[in-house]
Amino acid sequence: MRSCHRFVVLALLACSTVCRAGQSPESVALVVNADSWASLTVANEYVHLRHIPDCNIVLLSGLSAFDAMDADHFREEVLGPVMKTIESRGLRGQIDCIAYSVDVPSAVYVGSDMAGKPFPRIITPVASANGVTFLNEWFLRKDADYLRLDINRYSRRTLPLADGMPLTPQERGEYQRGMTLYDAKRYAEAAAAIAPLTKEPRNDPSLYYNLACCLALTGRADEAMAALSRGVAIGWRNHGQTTSDPDLQSLRARQDFKQLIEGMRSRHVEVQPSRGFRSSYAWGPAGDPSQNGPHYMLSTMLGVTAGRGNSVAEVLSCLRRAAGADGTAPPGTVYFLRNGDVRSATREWAFPDAMSQLKKLGVACATEEGVLPTGRHDVAGAVVGIASFTWNDSKSTIVPGAICEHLTSCGGMMGERDGQTPCTDFIRAGAAGSSGAVTEPFALQEKFPNAFMHLHYARGSTLAEAFYQSFTSHLAAEDVARAVIYALQQPAGVTVAELTLVPTKGA
Repeated sequence: MRSCHRFVVLALLACSTVCRAGQSPESVALVVNADSWASLTVANEYVHLRHIPDCNIVLLSGLSAFDAMDADHFREEVLGPVMKTIESRGLRGQIDCIAYSVDVPSAVYVGSDMAGKPFPRIITPVASANGVTFLNEWFLRKDADYLRLDINRYSRRTLPLADGMPLTPQERGEYQRGMTLYDAKRYAEAAAAIAPLTKEPRNDPSLYYNLACCLALTGRADEAMAALSRGVAIGWRNHGQTTSDPDLQSLRARQDFKQLIEGMRSRHVEVQPSRGFRSSYAWGPAGDPSQNGPHYMLSTMLGVTAGRGNSVAEVLSCLRRAAGADGTAPPGTVYFLRNGDVRSATREWAFPDAMSQLKKLGVACATEEGVLPTGRHDVAGAVVGIASFTWNDSKSTIVPGAICEHLTSCGGMMGERDGQTPCTDFIRAGAAGSSGAVTEPFALQEKFPNAFMHLHYARGSTLAEAFYQSFTSHLAAEDVARAVIYALQQPAGVTVAELTLVPTKGA
C-alpha cells in the first residue's frame, strides 16, 4: 500500500486533461478527508486498484464533521470546494463520477433550503451526500427542487412514455399545496387542489394516483377509480402499493378495481434502453441527451466506517473483491425476494419482466419466497424487502461484484442506536454495492432502485450507472455505500455510445 503521505503532494500537482468515453479512471474524482487516517488508507488502496490519476484526487481538510452536516456546511466544506477544484484543474468536462472515501459526511440536513416552507409528509429534511452531489446543479444554488420525486431524467422509465405535459413551476406549487392538505387529512380540499391539474393530459402517473387516494378517502369512489385508471394507463405499475394502500381500501371490493389490479399484474413491463452516462450531457424530459436540460454527476461512497458502518479492513476487502471481479463475469444468480412485507411488495411489479430480460442476456435469476436467499452459494445480486435480517443465518454466499440491497427506512442510517439492518451488512457479507435510506423515506418506489437495476448492470452499465438509472426521485433519502465504480460485466474499450446500443452478456 502506498504511504498516506503521498496525498500531501497530490494537491500541488498540475495535470493534463485526458478524456475517455464512458467510465474510466480518468472520469472519476476521488474525494479524501486529509485529516483522517482511515480516509487516506481507503483512498490509497482505491487509487492502487483503480489507477486513479493524481490530478483526480481532491483533498479536504478541516471538516467540521465526519458523519453528517447541515446543507450550508456541506456546500462550503465539501461539495463547493470539490466542484471548484475539478473546474480549476480543467477536468469539468472529464469527470463523470465523484467517489467519496470514508470519513466524509454521508448525511446532509437540508431543512434550511426549504426557506420556511413545510416539508410534505413523504419528504424529510435529511438528504444523502450522494443525492445532493448527483443533483449538484440544484443543491449548490439552494434550489429545493432537488427534493422532487421526478427530478432524475437519467432514470430509465417504463415504456411507452406518457404523452402528457409536465407541471409548470406554478402548478407544482399547487400540487404541493394539495399534498400538504392531504398530510393534514383535509382530503376534500386536497382533491380540490389537485383535480384541476389533471384537466389536460399529464406525464406523471403519481399525480393521478395521489388524486385517486384523496377522492377515495372522501367517498367519491367512481371519481377515484377514473383517476386511478388514468394513472395506470400512463405508467403507474406498482400493483403492490395499490393493493395494500389503506387510502384505497374503499375501492378493494369493486369489480373494476379487481380487474384493474389483474391487468396491472399481467401487463408486460419494459424500460427504456440502458444509457452510458456523461456529466457533460444535458438530459431532456424523455431521458435522452439534449441540447437543453439539467446536468448530473454520478456519486458513490467507497464505504462508511462511522457508527454501524464497516471496518476499514472490511472496506478494503470489498474494494479488492470488486476490482478482482471486473471483466470476469463470475457465474451466479440474481435473486428477487417476495415475503408480503410492504418493502418487498413495492417492487414486485418489475420482477417478472426484469427476470425475463435478464434471462435473454444469459443471466441466471430466480424469484424466491422469504427474507433472504437461503442456502445459495451463487448470489450475484439480491433485491430484498425487509426491515431487519441476519445474513449469516441465510447460509448463502455473495459472489464478487454483486449488488444487494433492501428497501427499508433506516438502511443508510449509521448511528449506533438506529434501528433496522444497515446496508453495510451486505458489504460485510461480500457485496460490491448496496444502498439504504438516511431518513424515513416511506415505501415509495421513486426513492428506491427497482429490479431493472440488475438489467442495466448486466447490459454493461457500471454499478453507479445501473443504480442511478433505476429510480426517478430526488435521491435525497438515499445513502449509497458502494465500493466499486466499474461493473464486472463492462468489457474493456466500451464507449458511452456503444453502451446505448450494444448489450453485453454477464452474470
